[in-house]
Amino acid sequence: MPRTVIAPIVDAAQREAAAEVWAAARRAGGRAPTPGRQERVADKLRSSEVALLATYGDKPAGMIVAEPFLDDGAPDPTCGHISMVFVDPGYWGSGIGGALVRAVQAPPAGRDWTRLSVWTRTDNRRALRLYDSCGFVDTGERTSLHEGDQISRWEWTAASPRPGTPAPGTAPG
Repeated sequence: MPRTVIAPIVDAAQREAAAEVWAAARRAGGRAPTPGRQERVADKLRSSEVALLATYGDKPAGMIVAEPFLDDGAPDPTCGHISMVFVDPGYWGSGIGGALVRAVQAPPAGRDWTRLSVWTRTDNRRALRLYDSCGFVDTGERTSLHEGDQISRWEWTAASPRPGTPAPGTAPG
């Protein structure tokens, strides 16, 4: 039985696979990839501090990109920002999105991110469920994209227990 493996994106073939996952998810969501946006995604996959690819067996299934959060233009060393998380439509509902987010929530030694931030469309129910299930909370911040879509910012703090996790010092219920 195939298993899901999450690994850093380190070469051109992995970047291409991640870009294909992004494009498939965009098309399935009714948002055709534009050449300009494809180039920005390729740039992010080459330059971001964290870029991970999930594979199921030998098939690319999901990708996530994170970078330092910018607070008034300056990087915040304690906070990461998830700029992209996409799952191939054939794997929607499989748990791969959650596995990718959890992989960023448990960063490797040397990165001091105790918080993560993400902006998502307010009508993207799949993404809202994903972030909620991974312990993110809606900050109440809202803005509009140039296309007019409303987006909201969600944040996760390492000190916050995940849903279903007992508070420190308590026994599971």
